[in-house]
Amino acid sequence: MSKANGASQLVALEQLKEESELEALSVRQLKELLARNRVEYRGCVERADLLARARTLLRDHVRYRDELESLPLEECCKICMAAPLECVLLECGHIAACTRCAKQLAECPICRQYVVRAVRFFRS
Repeated sequence: MSKANGASQLVALEQLKEESELEALSVRQLKELLARNRVEYRGCVERADLLARARTLLRDHVRYRDELESLPLEECCKICMAAPLECVLLECGHIAACTRCAKQLAECPICRQYVVRAVRFFRS
């Protein structure tokens, strides 16, 4: 995940195999990775804070990718039905979409309220 021609390369979750690969990413790449996956990072001041959020994101991604076949229907994205629920839609608060589908929504599929933004959530 090196820089090419002075510009940082985009990194997708699907490209990462291990958490140790996150260490090689620049701060900019970490922020882009988090932003594309709807993870809020505005309060992060240190690189370590960004890494912690990226690690949580990657762990969830790997866990759900491995469990996707046995995922209960109620925990699947209501749009594509091929990914786990990952985002809460604001302002209505419905949890109805995966990250990929949430990026494309203009209105909530449940209540039809305008989607101001989608925020990724993590289960504890």
